[in-house]
Amino acid sequence: MIVTFKSKASGDLIYFKDAALKLLKLMGRDEKVPSALYAEDVAAALQQLQQGLAEIAEQEKAKAQQQEEEQASSDSKKYISLNTRAIPLLEMLQKAQKKQCPVSWE
Repeated sequence: MIVTFKSKASGDLIYFKDAALKLLKLMGRDEKVPSALYAEDVAAALQQLQQGLAEIAEQEKAKAQQQEEEQASSDSKKYISLNTRAIPLLEMLQKAQKKQCPVSWE
């Protein structure tokens, strides 16, 4: 399943359901799709998302070092962290906060 984030402040963002639900949970939202953030709630959701991603980054840093050692000996697919996947959503929330626009997802 695909989840599309929408805001008048930027273009639409498309995420696979698993990544989208993780990001929504980090924003302090439930896993309800479709739903939305009012313009006045965007700043708090952005802050919660940034804090959650910072905590995950610390955990992934140790995991990444271990995986680099394992990948040196084998050819496997590269892992894309949730922090990397969250960058477009962070940018959307920042733009929505600046322009005082709501953000929805379906």
